[in-house]
Amino acid sequence: MKKIRLTLIFVGRSADRYVREGCRVYEERIRRYADFMPVPVPEERLPSRGKISYILQQEGRRIRERLPAGAFTVALDERGKQVSSEAFARSLEKWSLSGSGEVAFIVGGPYGLEESIKKGADDSLSLSPMTLAHGMARLLLCEQIYRAFTLLRGEPYHK
Repeated sequence: MKKIRLTLIFVGRSADRYVREGCRVYEERIRRYADFMPVPVPEERLPSRGKISYILQQEGRRIRERLPAGAFTVALDERGKQVSSEAFARSLEKWSLSGSGEVAFIVGGPYGLEESIKKGADDSLSLSPMTLAHGMARLLLCEQIYRAFTLLRGEPYHK
């Protein structure tokens, strides 16, 4: 598998140090296999919770501005496909061979992703039927991307 370009667009920054540190560790590991670019998108801040549609709209606009042209896009969504690590690895390989050779993963914020982002994505993925904090979803995705590369190359998983 050639070195591909991966972009991880995510809303907000985790306040939890362990999440930031875990993401940093896996991002470094992923870079052995791919040109990997984490792209934070500012979380929309409103004083009232009654404006969720506005929050999603603003975050969706920011996400669209940062999507790489021609990339195969994968939205993380609780209603997306649930797959094994092996199936995810095969999908990552397939996605990387389509179009521009770039794959962009999109992780929403506390309220998820705007509907147009989900519908416009080339594929969707669910990490779990459970609800995950968006920082944890990002960390789990990074771990699974790293795992996918080790599986595709037949390498032992670094513990």
